[in-house]
Amino acid sequence: MPSKTNDPTAVTSRLSTDLADIIKGYGAMIDRADPDLQPVVQRLHALHKAHADEVMTELEAMGGHPENSGSMMGAGRVAVATAQDWFDTLDSSAVPRIIGGEERLIRAYADAIKAAENHPTLHEMLINQRAAIDAQIEALQKGFGD
Repeated sequence: MPSKTNDPTAVTSRLSTDLADIIKGYGAMIDRADPDLQPVVQRLHALHKAHADEVMTELEAMGGHPENSGSMMGAGRVAVATAQDWFDTLDSSAVPRIIGGEERLIRAYADAIKAAENHPTLHEMLINQRAAIDAQIEALQKGFGD
């Protein structure tokens, strides 16, 4: 969703909420993923947790009050990840949905990066984080196919 403000603190705070959402989703998936998918879920969970910690630190330094509990949408993603286990296994068939979630997160990063153009430290950090996510998406596409 495009941001309605260019305030770097507000936009980056929204990114922190998106990160909290995706972390919760992967947290719900870790124990339900089959052996082939589990390392992927664990890797993405750890990556986003590290990114969220960095974002939170930077937001606090900027005087923001970051939200790290996530959103209602994130709670819905956890419910979907949990419910899927009742109907399907969390196997490679979940990879397209994982990639879709990562791509949505990339769009949130685009907004935050644009808003942070005049904040070099934040800007560089966000660019590096987005590059790490892009690399994970590429690896998923190569490793599991579509």
